[in-house]
Amino acid sequence: MKKDLLKSINGRILIESHRGAEGLAPENSWTALKLGSQSGADFLEVDVQLSQDGVAFLRHNYTLPDGRWCFNVPWAELNGINIQNEPLPSLEDVLVWARENDVCLSLDLKVGFIPEGRLTREVIRLLEHTQTQEHVMLISWDHVQLLQIKQSHPELTTRALLNGRLVDYGDFLKHTQTDAISLSYGIVQPADVEQIHRAGVAVIMGDMWRPDFEMVENLGLDLVSWSDPNEARRMLGQA
Repeated sequence: MKKDLLKSINGRILIESHRGAEGLAPENSWTALKLGSQSGADFLEVDVQLSQDGVAFLRHNYTLPDGRWCFNVPWAELNGINIQNEPLPSLEDVLVWARENDVCLSLDLKVGFIPEGRLTREVIRLLEHTQTQEHVMLISWDHVQLLQIKQSHPELTTRALLNGRLVDYGDFLKHTQTDAISLSYGIVQPADVEQIHRAGVAVIMGDMWRPDFEMVENLGLDLVSWSDPNEARRMLGQA
């Protein structure tokens, strides 16, 4: 990874621009990506899905506005769809852009409703094809697939998404081998963060629905994901 994730190493809280920069432009769009990059965000988080014929592209919702499942639609048709006047970017094009502009991406792998491993194999193929392994952090709710990624490609950076508080983070981290973990807003305790940091793993605030940056600082978190990276920079005193 091109960036150190731990605050103890880089000296500040990193900022992730959520869904490209959904507070500034339509989510997962080229406009959002470019505005997020111009804001100085450390990471641009985007959602990745797979078309019927195996093309990886950016979209959060599993369905299109007309109700069809994205994985049932071929890329030739998806490529012609505009949502909020924005086309659906292909992941390959986004990876090339990230490499050329020295941008780091957090790829949220939307692995639901499709055969296990299908999306992750294509994403890894594209990372190798575009030589962007160091520009990317792979994130998912599917911790089994994250472990499979880490076992087959230990050089890749992974992040586990959690919805809830665990009894033993040390045991979880040992079995997932993940480099970072997103914790749920509102139930994170200092002891949790300390336990995770002792394992050398970075802690990210997930699903923060109000600008509670003072809490992020007080807990000693390493990265915060926010819809408007400019606001995050101001609130953290980094503007």
